[in-house]
Amino acid sequence: MSSPFVIQPCSPQSASLVERGENVLLGLSPWNGYYKPRTIEALIGWASTHFKTVDVFLPGYEAALTLTAAGLPALNAVHRTRRAVGQLRAPARRALENAGVADPLRHLHTWTQLANRPAYAAGRARAEHAYRTDPAVRRACRATAHGAVRHASGIEPTEEQIDLAVSYAIAELPLIVDGPAVFGTDTSVFVYHRPMDLIEPLITGEAASLHPAPGQGYAIVTPVVEHGAGQYQEGADS
Repeated sequence: MSSPFVIQPCSPQSASLVERGENVLLGLSPWNGYYKPRTIEALIGWASTHFKTVDVFLPGYEAALTLTAAGLPALNAVHRTRRAVGQLRAPARRALENAGVADPLRHLHTWTQLANRPAYAAGRARAEHAYRTDPAVRRACRATAHGAVRHASGIEPTEEQIDLAVSYAIAELPLIVDGPAVFGTDTSVFVYHRPMDLIEPLITGEAASLHPAPGQGYAIVTPVVEHGAGQYQEGADS
């Protein structure tokens, strides 16, 4: 039976980690039309057949700051974020259950929940330091925030708006720099549906202060039909 998805490792090391198939981390984004329930369920089902363990992460409270940066009142931003995360959580949990994952909630994470894990907290501290001191990391984080706010607001964001929203990107960095430490695995492949500004300086070595852990890999995964039709191009949404 043919696979419903095409996986494209982002580096030779990533290719070997995909082949090893130990752990995959799937990132789900709110307010992104790609992550419909049926896509989430198909993606998790596919991942469970290619990797021994599957982890899924959803954004934490930092996602609300993207909306406040885009001009929404704080209470509205929090309400919309909770609703959006819930719309991702339900199909993800259902898909993990359908894939036979024992205790699915242990494999479904938000940044807020991960803050209690020492490995994540240490990685977050390193990411915050790198944002302050490493130009390549700072540019990548701000490019990510810029795209997210522009997508949410429909207009070009100011530097002040980017300042408010950039914690979203910083919160994600520990998971893409050292997923194995956070999830207690020897290797982990971070998967998304398009190239990401955050990953680029890690792969190229441009980032001087943050380097992928030895067991950290990256891959782009897209549906076969859309990959073949050439419909996937990097967009502004997160």
